[in-house]
Amino acid sequence: MSTMTPTVPSTETPTRWSVFDSLLVWVVSAVGAVAALALAFAPKFMFPAEDAVILFQYSRNLAETGAITFIPGGVHAEGATDFLWMAFLALGMKLGIDAFWLIALVNVVSIALLGALLVKIAGCKVTPLPLLFVAGTMAIMPQIAAAALGFSVLPFAVLLVLMTWYFLQQNDVAVPISAIILCLFRPDGIVFAVPLMLAALILYPNRGRRFLLQTAFFIVPGTLYFLWRWHYFGQLLPLTFLVKADNPRVARALGLFVYSSLHEGKLLSFFAITILWFVLRGRLRDKKNQAVLLCLVVLPNLFYMAMRLDQNVGHRFYIYLPVGIAVLIAMNWQSLRVESATLLRIGLLCWLVFPMVVWIDDTTQVWPHMFDNRTELAKDLAQFKGTMIISEAGVLPYYSRWTAYDAWGLNTDRFAHHLFQPSDVESVHPDLLLVLPSPVKGENNMACTPRSDWQVPYQGRTWPALTRNVITGASTDNYQSWILPYGNSAYRAHYHLATYLGRHECWFVRKDSPLRNSIEQILARHEGVTREQFRATTPPPITSWPAPTPLKPILQRGPLGIPKAIVGRVWHFLYD
Repeated sequence: MSTMTPTVPSTETPTRWSVFDSLLVWVVSAVGAVAALALAFAPKFMFPAEDAVILFQYSRNLAETGAITFIPGGVHAEGATDFLWMAFLALGMKLGIDAFWLIALVNVVSIALLGALLVKIAGCKVTPLPLLFVAGTMAIMPQIAAAALGFSVLPFAVLLVLMTWYFLQQNDVAVPISAIILCLFRPDGIVFAVPLMLAALILYPNRGRRFLLQTAFFIVPGTLYFLWRWHYFGQLLPLTFLVKADNPRVARALGLFVYSSLHEGKLLSFFAITILWFVLRGRLRDKKNQAVLLCLVVLPNLFYMAMRLDQNVGHRFYIYLPVGIAVLIAMNWQSLRVESATLLRIGLLCWLVFPMVVWIDDTTQVWPHMFDNRTELAKDLAQFKGTMIISEAGVLPYYSRWTAYDAWGLNTDRFAHHLFQPSDVESVHPDLLLVLPSPVKGENNMACTPRSDWQVPYQGRTWPALTRNVITGASTDNYQSWILPYGNSAYRAHYHLATYLGRHECWFVRKDSPLRNSIEQILARHEGVTREQFRATTPPPITSWPAPTPLKPILQRGPLGIPKAIVGRVWHFLYD
């Protein structure tokens, strides 16, 4: 959708379309105001996402110990790759500011800055209405869910637009400085920074001077940072890169693009193609349009679709698509003014067809975080000091302050280099284990007990292999098995889930742990049942997580007389 207020033709008698356009602008602006308020008070009503809390853990340890570690006082670990974001949160914590509330403030400031930058790129006066309109267009994109859950998508978008603004202004000093900040804020910023700096070398004069400035302000500090982090962590690559590269079952199209990433990104890509076709028709001869389209949309899209995007909450990795669309609209706004009303209508129609379904699905991910049973459980555990092995490395370590080992390896060096093995349970000797099993077709793994047909120990890095190794290692001789439902009763009532059907968690308490009685009392308080209690029920095999889509039942009925088979096929291609 357009990022500026459309120019409604001045007539003595407003037409129906002009009234509709004006009303739509005000509605989107109102959505922007509501979204800003919702982001500001998100921490009051919900809990942050798992992966966002992992960064909180690193930030708190940096603030309290001066070292970048996952375990307080432990070895240096690079599971958090967003260096400047981590340092910023650590500074806030040092000042006594809660990380989630600090992010809420940053989100509100970011969405205002994003609007101001886009309005300035468009050559318009910064006034409240266009700022709110930009906030509204961002609020109806799925990435707003990720922002509400504690991810850095909005400040990252601001840094990306700021770098592009300096590029358009031919500011040879500010471009490499903003580029290095973007890359240190989030390492994948290099996907945008390097192409844009190369484009500046090609498009603008004084290439020698520009290259020297890019070397001084980007290449040299970037190289020094890389060498420092290699020395500090003792790893050439972060743990996250090691783990994500160690997966033999990543299906790829043409040997390059990850099928799951293609699936996740296709609707937003169709949206971008449709809007940008209208915006750039007849304008692609402009070299700046070509450069920004290539550097902010095309090349990043190819890159991310070739990557395995784990924990892509709110399609957060695809934030560059709405940002790229907004920047290109703003760049061409003066020539688009006469077509602004048409662009607004096309944007609305395309949003209804493509991002709306993604937005609805992704914003429903916010709902469970209003009823996070695991967070309250972790706070109960905080009254003791123990050791745990976990497959969910965010909420439990952060709120309990226990010594925690990440079985998946994203935050624990030893398990990044090899998949967690059953013998690792005994070597760590934890008081408590948590593993979130993944449903396998035709297999009832609700009981959290090993099966005779498992080929343990597994070596290949897949989630079922990890969970089976953990469950096998937590033998009944040494550990008492507990099963907890996912979320609390309000969450399950909303999705009509039975207490122990659907999503569940496998917990194991060491029998000789001095904390056993206290831990089991806490688990029981949070609706946990033991293995023996669970065996009294016979749940059916679980084959998939429940993921309700509000629009799916409506659209598959065959609206407007369209045969259901046709609707079903279109739906399957676009949305399934």
